[in-house]
Amino acid sequence: MTRPRWLLALPLAAACSREAPRPPPARRIETSLVVVTLDTVRADHLGCYGYFRDTTPQLDAFSKQSLRFTRCLAPIAHTTPSHFSLFTGVHPLEHGIVSNPTVARLVSHGHPAVQLPRLKTFAQAIAARGYRTGAFVSALPVMRPSGLAAGFDTWSEPRPHESRRVARETIREAVAFLDRVGGEPFFAWIHLFDAHGPVARPKWPSPGYLERFQTDEALQRWLRERGVSEEANGRSIFAATCKANNEYDALLRFLDDQLDELFERLDADDLRGRTVVVVTADHGEGLGQHGVKSHGFACFDEQFRVPLLVRVPGLEPGVVDVPLSTIDLLPTIAGLAPGLRDDAYLAQGRGHDVRSATFEPRPLFGMAAEGRGAASLATERYRLVLGKEGVVTLFDLEHDPHELHDVAADHPEVVARLRKELDAELAGQRSRCALPLPTEGGQGAVDPKLLEELRALGYGEGEGASEEAGESPPPKDEGGDHR
Repeated sequence: MTRPRWLLALPLAAACSREAPRPPPARRIETSLVVVTLDTVRADHLGCYGYFRDTTPQLDAFSKQSLRFTRCLAPIAHTTPSHFSLFTGVHPLEHGIVSNPTVARLVSHGHPAVQLPRLKTFAQAIAARGYRTGAFVSALPVMRPSGLAAGFDTWSEPRPHESRRVARETIREAVAFLDRVGGEPFFAWIHLFDAHGPVARPKWPSPGYLERFQTDEALQRWLRERGVSEEANGRSIFAATCKANNEYDALLRFLDDQLDELFERLDADDLRGRTVVVVTADHGEGLGQHGVKSHGFACFDEQFRVPLLVRVPGLEPGVVDVPLSTIDLLPTIAGLAPGLRDDAYLAQGRGHDVRSATFEPRPLFGMAAEGRGAASLATERYRLVLGKEGVVTLFDLEHDPHELHDVAADHPEVVARLRKELDAELAGQRSRCALPLPTEGGQGAVDPKLLEELRALGYGEGEGASEEAGESPPPKDEGGDHR
């Protein structure tokens, strides 16, 4: 049932003929929501999270107007499943999308788009209340076949035969939607892919960006503090790892420089006082830490930790140190802006309002993409990782924030407790799964065109880009216009 947008005046008894006429009913200003997801953006490469380079001046300025959450973790480092978790409020094994190629297989078997029985996305829930809904996405893993278009009455994605587009094009479509909605309440999702490699020289990024950041002592020291390897398989890889970080920072600055038009529109008088704005990411990136260049198949902080900036009208900016998962994002927004609360939607999820007085931090779940088998639980002090072959490692995050030393043998009681909790979490997610989980060899062939498009973006079946830290293969030109 459409939520009423007008306050109706209660009938008044005619007390006397001299009573002043009652003014007409005022229009209710309902809270709107904009969620911006920055694909493949790890928190610690942003200036507002302490990075030593000037990669994100626009985001840094926005953070000063916002609540900045210092420890937000995604439950998986793959684009499609992470977005499903964000917008359904459940973990990947529960919604059943456990890698980007999961979608490719479903589409290959006659499904025009993923559908999740028993689960609604936030867009479906808010649209049922009469909100205008618009989504503006930038790359293949979240295009229509993913199923993430459900609930959006306006949908914008790259042109046919293109697998991605630059932020400026996506933002232009989003701003046009914001201009059209007028005073109506709305939910807009804006997905930007520019920090995700590979580059497509000379079209993307714009000329000059790839030369912006050069290897220096500060970068070398920063990488060595994080245990980045000097050699692999008998060859030096440190210089190549520095180059990969320089390139990533250049792409991040390219993305940040394109946010000006979006932030300017969101600051306009017709939106600023009634719109909650969220900026976050779907996952991080390895960039050479733990020998991993890309993302999707390891359970470490650089894979999971993402920025989370939340600007709420009338709420003072600040810093929130409470650990949370991205499945907690929309429940927390509902607490900060009760007009966006939808009880039926919240009831299906596993997330919590982390700003509630009754909230108690709990271990945060994370998993590798399908086929890799790894899963983890992170508390404020420890991260336990269960490997594919049942090997357990434990990291003391208080004394070893970059997860370089396994201390499982020193804390058997912690291992036993967290292993029990992780096993229970995995069993619970699987018991509630909305889709049949993939099994080895039982899925049939994947449409080779879809799989090739995913590989061009760095995704093979069941994994993230699997190159070890070092020189990557020459990038493929993805075709299409990447202005």
